[in-house]
Amino acid sequence: MRPGAALLRGVLALLLAALPLQAALAHKIKVFATAEGRTIEGYVYFPGGGRGRNLQVLFLGPDGARLGETATDADGRFRYEAASAVDHRVVVDSGDGHRGEYVVSAAELGGAPPAGAGAAPATAAARNAPEAPAGTADAALEQLVDRAVARHVRPLREQLEAYEEKVRLHDVLGGLGWILGLFGLAAWLHARR
Repeated sequence: MRPGAALLRGVLALLLAALPLQAALAHKIKVFATAEGRTIEGYVYFPGGGRGRNLQVLFLGPDGARLGETATDADGRFRYEAASAVDHRVVVDSGDGHRGEYVVSAAELGGAPPAGAGAAPATAAARNAPEAPAGTADAALEQLVDRAVARHVRPLREQLEAYEEKVRLHDVLGGLGWILGLFGLAAWLHARR
């Protein structure tokens, strides 16, 4: 057998082996979400960098019950007001084989009041009411700190998520490079005989 033919067969086998990997990556969709208070915000994207536009986003509870839904906008972003502080499984299924999930834990949602509950207008009775116990003030302060930390940590989580995706792609490409290099070395050694 000629060394060139063996090298060609090796390269073809490598390319055939890599095809399912590309197909698997093409059918992957990612979801990123964070919570600030009871507002869950996030976006849907494809590993290549494109955003999932106008897709339905489902929110499921820990028991799989449907808690609500929304849709992504033109930038692939979504926003949802959680009605209760339970684990929310964020599911996006584009219907053509792309499906992604992300879990926002109940701890991330905190105990903030639902949106719209806002501060009640001050009434004469409320102004004359005794001050809240110290435990209530501590809980409110803890919620404020949790929200501030979540707001500052969110960009880091987004960068980490993007970095993990790049590392995986780099790992795959690096592995393919090693295989090609080893085939080339084997062909060169075989040709020297």
